[in-house]
Amino acid sequence: MMSTHGIFIGGLWRLVMELGIEIAQWVCYRIGLGCSDYSYMHDYPPTSGYITSSASWDIVLSTNVPRPDPTTEIYDIDMWSSEPSTVDALHRQNHKVICYFSAGSYEPHKKDSASFPEEALGNPLHDWPSERWLDVRHPQVRRIMAARLDRAQKLGCDGVDPDNVDGYGNDNGFGLKKQDSVNYINWLAGEAHSRGLAMGLKNAGDVIPEVFANVLWSVNEECANRNECDLYASIARAGKPIFHIEYPKGTDRNDNEDVDPEEKRRHCEFSNSGLFSTVLKNIILDRWVQRCN
Repeated sequence: MMSTHGIFIGGLWRLVMELGIEIAQWVCYRIGLGCSDYSYMHDYPPTSGYITSSASWDIVLSTNVPRPDPTTEIYDIDMWSSEPSTVDALHRQNHKVICYFSAGSYEPHKKDSASFPEEALGNPLHDWPSERWLDVRHPQVRRIMAARLDRAQKLGCDGVDPDNVDGYGNDNGFGLKKQDSVNYINWLAGEAHSRGLAMGLKNAGDVIPEVFANVLWSVNEECANRNECDLYASIARAGKPIFHIEYPKGTDRNDNEDVDPEEKRRHCEFSNSGLFSTVLKNIILDRWVQRCN
């Protein structure tokens, strides 16, 4: 049995290592270097074995999940509007739960919004002007995201769906590069895994080779509409699921009508579409869903 002294020394060493990593990241940020993150090298959490490439799913962010469909294996739900009882209820009905939050944008109405320093807030997002891109290299941004992962862990989520990690491909206001997102995604994955949480990649298909080993699935929006689904096929060929969303109604919302057959075919049938778990959704991601099969 390890002595009390040994436990103390081991804990102190871990604290020193974690502090050293944070100091190094702060220095890299201040002098403008694109430093790599080595702290993400963790084993997958136990939940990884439960999410298979053939898993059925749904994503419901703007409301609570109403009467869960027993044929839906995985629900992707909003982390902020959920409570432990929400996740527990889904678990008791044999569903796995992925918890969504934005990891790359500032949202003014979130509980921790006041914690973001002004210097870490960039340009507004094109489609969501109330949100602003985050400088994902900033140490305070990472501390806030670590706290969000703590919340996901306390909720009992099986995994997380961190959105807006593709700032490098947008007018972000910081000149963020692709490598900045690669570093950030790998860091997020390591932080998630250390809490027993699985993590997937949201969009950002062109960073797949650099983050592939650390993400367990892909959540993709509109690759069929944008003719870019081939970017994600390598994930499915490796036995990892691709959870795919299309918005065939655009900004319209009519929960009483399904998409017509021709429009459905346009969003559901594409190269390697059989490897994707595709759902047709309203753009506000409410309870309405139409499946391709």
